[in-house]
Amino acid sequence: MFTFFRAIARFTIGLLPALVLTIDVSPAAVAAPTAGHKKVYLLRGLTNILSPGIDQLSDELQKRGIDATIANHTFSDSLASDAIDGCKSGRINSVILVGHSLGARAAVAMAELLQAAGLHVALIITIDPIVKAVVPNNVRLVKNFYLSSGVGTMVEHGGHFHGTLRNVDMAKTDYGHVSLTTAPAIQNQVMKDILSANSSCR
Repeated sequence: MFTFFRAIARFTIGLLPALVLTIDVSPAAVAAPTAGHKKVYLLRGLTNILSPGIDQLSDELQKRGIDATIANHTFSDSLASDAIDGCKSGRINSVILVGHSLGARAAVAMAELLQAAGLHVALIITIDPIVKAVVPNNVRLVKNFYLSSGVGTMVEHGGHFHGTLRNVDMAKTDYGHVSLTTAPAIQNQVMKDILSANSSCR
């Protein structure tokens, strides 16, 4: 009987080195860092009821599992701080900014703050901005849908801008400043651009 137990003990002890090698107890295995992801900031205009298309985009992004924050344009500074912290910590990998009306200018203002922090913006989409905006050179792609027949204006780029800027005049459509945000063609294009935008913010 003792011989049997000694054999079992020797067999178990012999397996210990293999078991130790099999179990990964490194810090990376215990607490693996979360990979950065795409973050979309959606900025409404003057009031929270005059940018209905921004809310539609928020709902669609949520359905697709894409991290998005929606807010009034007056919160752009705090949103920029969140984006900066997220990019520097690695929590956020790619930043996308979408704004309507005054939210469009706020989106550009956020990009300016990220540039001051040494960070980049993958995509800015503006819908009928009513205040002149000059895009800084840390932005890769800018698309501006505006109504030259109304209050909307074109977006300009700074002297050192090397990205892509497209101003799309929607004046020949029947949309207005508010309804332009819900135009199916714009909603579809914005979603496609968001899904394909992946350049790093660092």
